[in-house]
Amino acid sequence: MMVETASPSPDTSEIITRGHPTDNELLAFYRSEIRFETEVVNGRLQALLGSQAFLVIAYATAMTGSTKRWGDSMVLLLPPLFSLLGFVLAVMALPGIRAAYAAIRKWEDKQRVLHQSSPDLTDFTLAPNENETRDMMRRAQRGALFAHQAPFIFMIAWALFGIIPFYLYLK
Repeated sequence: MMVETASPSPDTSEIITRGHPTDNELLAFYRSEIRFETEVVNGRLQALLGSQAFLVIAYATAMTGSTKRWGDSMVLLLPPLFSLLGFVLAVMALPGIRAAYAAIRKWEDKQRVLHQSSPDLTDFTLAPNENETRDMMRRAQRGALFAHQAPFIFMIAWALFGIIPFYLYLK
């Protein structure tokens, strides 16, 4: 059984060859670009969360895995290294997430201009007027809080996790 998307991506090469796309083709193209950038953000977030989950497990194992053979030296070596790695990965994820959201914002702006210039497209938007557009933008910003703040939360957590082994050792 084959599943088709509700709004398939337009064949951009055909539109470009013909020249002068219609408003409907432009709208479909803008939405496909927004969908693509949203998938990029989701992929980056999934990679960040997966790496962080793996590192938390490794960190916890290293913290509880002290043996008589290795002693406290491994507890003072491995968890801070995992903390540093988790911190660096969170820092590295942040620009990619911000860049994808900036691209989404640009495509949404183009879509908004298209809706304003073509009143016959108002049936194809959830925000046909200025008030509803502002409300929708506020909801989208609240919905994106996790994506924007997750790297910062991980950075703070890993900074604290990096200090814990030394605190416990000196205690």
